[in-house]
Amino acid sequence: MDEKELVKQRVDTVAAQLTDLADRIFQNPEYCFQEHKAAAAAAKLLKELGFQVETGVGGLQTALRAVYDSGRPGPNLGFLGEYDAVPGMGHACGHNLMTPIAIGAAYALQPVVDEVGGKLTVLGCPAEEGGGGKILMQRAGVFDGIDAAMLIHPANETVVNDISYSSTSLKVDYYGKKAHAVTWPEEGVSALVPVMQLLQTIAAIRPEISGKGWILGVIRDGGETPVMIPDHCSAEILVRSFSMKEKLRLVERVKEMSQAMADMTHTRVEISVLRDSYEDIRNNPVIEEYLQQNLLAIGEEVKPRTRDLGIGTTDMGNVTHEIPGLQSYIKVVPVLRGHTPEFEAACGSPAGIHAMLQAAKAEAMTGVDLLREPEALRRVKEEFLAMKAKYE
Repeated sequence: MDEKELVKQRVDTVAAQLTDLADRIFQNPEYCFQEHKAAAAAAKLLKELGFQVETGVGGLQTALRAVYDSGRPGPNLGFLGEYDAVPGMGHACGHNLMTPIAIGAAYALQPVVDEVGGKLTVLGCPAEEGGGGKILMQRAGVFDGIDAAMLIHPANETVVNDISYSSTSLKVDYYGKKAHAVTWPEEGVSALVPVMQLLQTIAAIRPEISGKGWILGVIRDGGETPVMIPDHCSAEILVRSFSMKEKLRLVERVKEMSQAMADMTHTRVEISVLRDSYEDIRNNPVIEEYLQQNLLAIGEEVKPRTRDLGIGTTDMGNVTHEIPGLQSYIKVVPVLRGHTPEFEAACGSPAGIHAMLQAAKAEAMTGVDLLREPEALRRVKEEFLAMKAKYE
């Protein structure tokens, strides 16, 4: 039997178990580092399927690593899944399907890796929706040794390429001197004035930076009461760009403007990064090439990546900066957009299960290509090194 037909059939043999896991995660939405039920259910299934499972990896209670090791030298293929929900919206992003996809693909490849050598690694990654779980796992070395990593995300189109923003959030705190605004205003130094000037300046330069990125800001603390000159006020500034280098330039510009406002108003400023930055995704084109061929082979219509699919940020971008990998998309239903109640319902429906199984099969078939073709992983590594050289 053709090896790709074999791995597709192996996905079908565990379809009921994958469906049960997807349903359990869907019915019990958990948020940002609280995905205890999802991680436990995934770990249980992985153990039943012959993987050596480690929970709490990278110091994160809801992160897991499951390895199927042939015991012989060879590539280490990574299959990534997520299981956190969208705050207040349940699984409106379809993360309930993603870890079952990874498990199904890795399980299907066990006979192949037994024959050719190497390892299959499934990583359950918490807190993609704002917590940066993969960044923390990466910092702790959880991704070390993986030769190629794949993650497939539910969407309204099947797409292999991806676009995402490089994004950094800053907190800008100003400190002045408190005084009664009516009785002794001359004794005060307002911390609100530089915040307002900073936001006005950001608005004023918007046409100038058009095409380079976005700088967006809001007042986080505007003072206690109108009758008192505030001695502390703050703003949150979000900087985004499709280019990490351009984003970093804009971040430096925000810092320079923030300091200038402090100098002009005789206040003191402190600038801090609010959370780990999500970086722009850099899919490996060789893995994309194989995945697209396999998606087409199982009947998926592969569309080009456009802005109409929606563009956000993902911690998978950080992963693709450090190891060869990709984030791609599988169609659940057409037209409906993610992070909506309608898309959430679709991801808990038979359409979601169909997409889950299709994605698992395509990932497994791509794994066959990477394991069996002598030049495949060499090309993957070459393209990865070329990307690093280009951006560095």
